[in-house]
Amino acid sequence: MGLTLIELVIALAVLVVLGALALPSLAARLEQQRLGTAAETLLADINEARFEAAHQGRAMHIVMQAGAGWCWAVATIASCPCGQAQDCALRRALGDDHAGVVLVQGATLHLQANGQAEAPGSALLESRNGSQLRVDMQSLGRARICAARGASTRYPPC
Repeated sequence: MGLTLIELVIALAVLVVLGALALPSLAARLEQQRLGTAAETLLADINEARFEAAHQGRAMHIVMQAGAGWCWAVATIASCPCGQAQDCALRRALGDDHAGVVLVQGATLHLQANGQAEAPGSALLESRNGSQLRVDMQSLGRARICAARGASTRYPPC
């Protein structure tokens, strides 16, 4: 038994309708994934800075620049610019590395030579759909991610 042309067209039409229904949820899932990846990258960089501070026995800084053209860098001096490759930056991330994500708020975080933070601090990342994740650095230098706005199954609410 073969299929007629009309049966094939109807089957393709059903597949197109199902694909169109699935596309918005797929796009939202992709936005959440990009936001989570950016937050986890910042968390890993904070942890690396903490390790390097204790390992090298000197202060380390996570320098952040929010807004358009945002970036952050793990640096040996607090005034190290994160937007360009510099000798003072051990590691850096640019907004172009995380399409669809914006660093809304972030100030320089300082880690003492023992790996503890001089003061608690945080950074706020936002996706195009308005979901926000916050990366908090506590006074001991430990960092965590929480959901500031939008539902997240991976991170606790702030």
